[in-house]
Amino acid sequence: MMNNNKVLKFGFAGLALAGTMVACNPGTQAFRPNSVSTQASKADQQAMTFYAKANAASQQSDFAGALGHAERAVELSPQDVGFRMLLGDLYIKNGRFRSAETTFEDVLALDPGNVRAGLWVALTRIALDERGGAIAQLEDMKTAPAADLGLAYALAGETSRAIQLLEPAAREAGAAARVRQNLALAYALSGDWEKARITAAQDISPDQLSGRLQQWAALAKPNAPAAQVAAFVGATPSADDAGQPAHLALAPAVNEGVALAAAEQPAAVATPAIFEPLAAPSPQDAPVQNADMSDWVSARDQQDGEAAVETKPVYASAVETLVSAQPEAIRAVAPAKQAARSFRAAPAVLNSGTVTRGHGGFAVQLGAFSSPAAVERAWASAYKRYGFSSQTPLSTTVKLPKGVFHRLSVAGFDSRNDAARVCQVVKAKGGVCFVRAVAGDAPVQWASRYTGVRRG
Repeated sequence: MMNNNKVLKFGFAGLALAGTMVACNPGTQAFRPNSVSTQASKADQQAMTFYAKANAASQQSDFAGALGHAERAVELSPQDVGFRMLLGDLYIKNGRFRSAETTFEDVLALDPGNVRAGLWVALTRIALDERGGAIAQLEDMKTAPAADLGLAYALAGETSRAIQLLEPAAREAGAAARVRQNLALAYALSGDWEKARITAAQDISPDQLSGRLQQWAALAKPNAPAAQVAAFVGATPSADDAGQPAHLALAPAVNEGVALAAAEQPAAVATPAIFEPLAAPSPQDAPVQNADMSDWVSARDQQDGEAAVETKPVYASAVETLVSAQPEAIRAVAPAKQAARSFRAAPAVLNSGTVTRGHGGFAVQLGAFSSPAAVERAWASAYKRYGFSSQTPLSTTVKLPKGVFHRLSVAGFDSRNDAARVCQVVKAKGGVCFVRAVAGDAPVQWASRYTGVRRG
């Protein structure tokens, strides 16, 4: 990896997502896990080159050009949180809210305590008219600054909750002007224009007050949810956003010290081919060894320290946007003990009646592995652990700069919210997952061993 000091040379000062209508706090830091090694790989060096190009283009307001460079940086160094944060910010500036949502979800998978990424997940869901998913995300972020959490609730249509958060914060001694302005906006979005005017006037000069209220009036009556968020960030919604490109999907680190999804260990003995026609024994008789944590979606319980590489947090200047860095929310993650993200109580077993499954375009990715055999071992553990007995396991392969990976997923969800509810159950039980668009996922031949459903 690269020398830590050089990371600090590349900031995103030219990219201001906050706009001028709402007071937002700049100066976030992006967490970048980095090996103690000072020898950067060729891919990492190339990634930093594209990262610098994206930053330079952003400073010239060439957000379309910057986006291409940021995508190349993520492709070359997919585990880098800072690169994915920049990519998400650029998707926002290009009006690609679906792509931004997936990218910020990836950031949360890498750094569960990243407050800014969590808030952007909520805002992109608002833009996509998925307010239920946005509110669910915000309810998981009770430790976020009240000014930002209240603003997000207001944009999600939860103005009463926003006001309950913002009024006490605005009364605190030394409260910042942005807290009062966000409270004023919450009043405006709730229809209480008298309180909005009085509150806004505390920090806005009389000659600018009417213009500010007119801006808020336009924001309160958008043509669509995407227009509301787009007005907030100063972007134009894209009509042809197909989602984050498949080759940028988050995949596990291989032989590196960051504990993420699906850390795969080499098999001690040769694994027999798994695609030969076999009888369909009952799940109890399936001749498959259950996956251990070295095959599954997290390596945090791995006790073998010899294979671990020490990690250190490296911070880079980041885009001026929704919320400043919170020291308690940006954590270095040790390779064998990554902190689990806090989730609300979820049902212990998936209820097929609570989600809509069919031929929909959304999938829940449970992991990515170095061999098809490891995919089956993972499923042998997952289908009981997460209540997937009625689901059909799916798999597809993806070629990334660090090798070929075999994805494990369940799919067929008609909406992203349905898939997100399933993913929430997995996370509540200590697993790792994320929602993405279906991308070549197909049933595996051994599926009948666990579901009773044969391929074809």
